[in-house]
Amino acid sequence: MISPRFVFICLFMTMTSEVLLSPFYPQYFTNAFHVDGVAMTSFFIICCRIVVIVMTPLWGMLLKKWKVQHIIAASLLMTALIKVILSEVSTFYGFLVTSLVLLVFQSSLYLLYPYLVGGMKNGQKKASAATTYVFIVHTAIIVASLFGSTIIAWEMPLKVYQYFALADMVLAVWLITRKASPLKPEKTLSIQSINEPIFFYLLAIFFFHLGHNVIRPYFTLFTSDTYGISSQGSALLYVMPSIMAIVLKLTVPTKLFNGKVIPLFYGVTGASALLLCLQAYPDHLSMFIISRILYGAGFYLSMVILDIYLFQKSKEGAAYYYSWLIAVQNIALLIAPLLALEISKVNLALPLAAGAAALLAASLVMPLRNKTIPILRQVKENEG
Repeated sequence: MISPRFVFICLFMTMTSEVLLSPFYPQYFTNAFHVDGVAMTSFFIICCRIVVIVMTPLWGMLLKKWKVQHIIAASLLMTALIKVILSEVSTFYGFLVTSLVLLVFQSSLYLLYPYLVGGMKNGQKKASAATTYVFIVHTAIIVASLFGSTIIAWEMPLKVYQYFALADMVLAVWLITRKASPLKPEKTLSIQSINEPIFFYLLAIFFFHLGHNVIRPYFTLFTSDTYGISSQGSALLYVMPSIMAIVLKLTVPTKLFNGKVIPLFYGVTGASALLLCLQAYPDHLSMFIISRILYGAGFYLSMVILDIYLFQKSKEGAAYYYSWLIAVQNIALLIAPLLALEISKVNLALPLAAGAAALLAASLVMPLRNKTIPILRQVKENEG
């Protein structure tokens, strides 16, 4: 079995390299490539999202036939090579094409986490791996965004990818030189009929992720234009939800989520929508910072609530249902930058208002979650 330590280090380095410059794409594309940074940011994000959506299930099928460590080692060697090439590009379309090729191989690394958890038999270990994964994701976002605010000031920021290429090489050697058996997901139970109220729940998931992600592409541009703060200050405000997620993960007792969690979801999501409205029409930087902190707390709590509700309802079919959740989430992540592009042309504050509206839509859809809509029925073979 591939060690959890390797999995989490690999995911941390991968996510950090991916997020590193993303908060500053509008400014970077304009200054470095002399293109419309606002328009090209959305175009770039959409292209990258499509590649990940297409490639992730394809890698999933390959992992059923080939050893996981062979695929991951090969992918790490390829990502190392492509990151070296990425560090030398000088045009926007060169950066775009190289990044898309990078994601073709990098998308296989995202499957390390579900394969790690799927190979664990002990429930406590699965819970520990899941919470560690949340910690790794948000830590990577914080480190990458703050580090990126410094990198963006370099004369040639893309040179930083050479260091990540070296890290990928080290990880590949680590994996190749240690003896490990392939990770195999646990055998899943057959699903005879999907009768859980999944459709409207997934619709709520769509609006939820749309609301939280439509504000991201131009957030640092908005804070810079509105308050005139530095790149480091904008990056700190950008990662505030991730900082709050880590703080609350360490301080909020899990018993808070025992029992009925949906009423708490309504309150937290409604408050988050209100806080986004306040951020869209700010009067003072201090109020903006406070609202950003409270919004981050609401983001973490609502994410936990949605996952807990799914696991409570689906039980033995959780893995199957979660695959639908991931698909819907990616659709929202695909649409969010396109929506952000169109409305930001009017005003850079509008994505925040649109995010608030989407969160309210998620709250309005959730009451319909108890309506049963079968989305697939798997019939037993050789039955009657």
